Amino acid sequence: MQPVRTQKTVRRRLPEAEVRRRQRARRRQFALLGLAVLLIVLIFAFRHLISTPQQSGADGGTGNSGTSATEEVKQVAKAVNVYQSVMYYQPVVQKYAEQNGIPEYTDVLLAIMQVESGGKLTDIMQSSGSAGLPNDSLEEESSIRQGCTYFAHLLSKGKSLDCDLDCIIQAYNYGSGFLDYAAKFNGVYSTELAEKFAEKQSGGNTIQYDNPMAVQENGGWRYAYGNMFYARLVKQYLIE
Repeated sequence: MQPVRTQKTVRRRLPEAEVRRRQRARRRQFALLGLAVLLIVLIFAFRHLISTPQQSGADGGTGNSGTSATEEVKQVAKAVNVYQSVMYYQPVVQKYAEQNGIPEYTDVLLAIMQVESGGKLTDIMQSSGSAGLPNDSLEEESSIRQGCTYFAHLLSKGKSLDCDLDCIIQAYNYGSGFLDYAAKFNGVYSTELAEKFAEKQSGGNTIQYDNPMAVQENGGWRYAYGNMFYARLVKQYLIE
């Protein structure tokens, strides 16, 4: 019996041109795969960037040290919660607050406008009297300009007397004389302080006042001078 002869598989050598063509094809495949991976990475990075809010630095600015204007706004103004009819005038209030050097008090001024008119009266900040004019003499923008100017004056005087912001807000209603009165009590606002000043100025005379805050506290009255609830009415429109 003769042994079975095993046939050897002979590998045919490819032509050099075919080898180069296949090598180029493999390189293209790797390049396309790399581009696909890079594109996926970029897509995920972009989605993360637009979905993540940018955080400012601890100073309220862009990460720089020191006190910035933005930080001052956070310290003073807070977020205002007023009617849309008042927010309509926000750019005008901002403009005149900046002209008076008090842009950080824009929200406080809007809250004052809310209490004075709700954004619905012509003399929108009821500031005619502070300019020595008859009541309701000023129109919208003139009223805002005068209101901002008057508040800036009260702010300057209040700071010089070391009065707090609530006293300054109350003075917008009572007049600057309240700041002199408050300074005798360390410039710290209280409901009792506002009541005592109004009692003194009114000679103890009272009038009916149906505001819910007054109704809840005293049955619905106030002294017949200004509004002893004024600072508290304004502050209820400022959100901490």
